[in-house]
Amino acid sequence: MPTLKNQFLLNPEIHFLNHGSFGATPKPVFRVYQRWQRELERQPVEFLGRRAATLMADARLALGKYLGTHADNLVYTQNVTIALNIVARSLDLDSNDEVLTSNHEYGALDRTWRFLSKERGFKYIRQNISLPLSTPQRFIDDLWQGVNSRTRIIFLSHITSPTAILFPVAEVIRRARSQNILTIIDGAHAPGQIHLDLDSLGADFYGGNLHKWI
Repeated sequence: MPTLKNQFLLNPEIHFLNHGSFGATPKPVFRVYQRWQRELERQPVEFLGRRAATLMADARLALGKYLGTHADNLVYTQNVTIALNIVARSLDLDSNDEVLTSNHEYGALDRTWRFLSKERGFKYIRQNISLPLSTPQRFIDDLWQGVNSRTRIIFLSHITSPTAILFPVAEVIRRARSQNILTIIDGAHAPGQIHLDLDSLGADFYGGNLHKWI
């Protein structure tokens, strides 16, 4: 552990555990980050006007390989909250529809769905997932009690923010697809903590952060 700690610029007197909010940058990554900053400052117009699009495409290609999907499936946003707000606000939902989630979701996105449900009239259901969560099947059974013929969306965290539970989202996605239910996964804490193969996972929408654990 001391060897790993030496890879960061963190104050050595601080035991920094909250990469979940803003992850500290390892020294080698920070050096590359500063190199790109200097590259931008040398020729701002040339960099932003002529090179940026290609550089971003190259970055998406590398990220796609890391996440197990094609670069064209990836869109950069500031963070997961913004990304999934874009998704949620783009869906055509009305009073005939229901959105199902759990009672372990991140506050900002929970508020997004509650706001939209009042604005558009759909029903937002926060299914209670009791603790301790003994098996993946127990989670599936608890969650599916909230599914009915009006369920259009299942919104879930991959790794929860308030309770740090790894939900069995692959099975949820599989079952949801068999019932023509769209899945929206909040993967804010997944990249860098667990292996991700987005194509195999098969969520309709998946948002992940690169400024936390990765």
